[in-house]
Amino acid sequence: GFYINLDSDDILRKLRKPGESGYKIPRGGMFEYVSGANYFGEIVEWIGYAIAMGGELPGLAFAVCTVCNIGPRALSHHKWYL
Repeated sequence: GFYINLDSDDILRKLRKPGESGYKIPRGGMFEYVSGANYFGEIVEWIGYAIAMGGELPGLAFAVCTVCNIGPRALSHHKWYL
């Protein structure tokens, strides 16, 4: 998840050249499979953290809160592309 998050953020940062405006659809990395690869990477990252903590409440709570906050944003983002 951490690598997906870093790679996706890098792709997004390089999407437009300096001074350029407007919207562009990102390509490469996990963007070839999901429209919100940065959101996906962060969700996977925190679920992995919860698993690494052995399913203890703090890790699970953080993972659930991340899914509840970023999940709807990712779905809205995907609908915008359609």
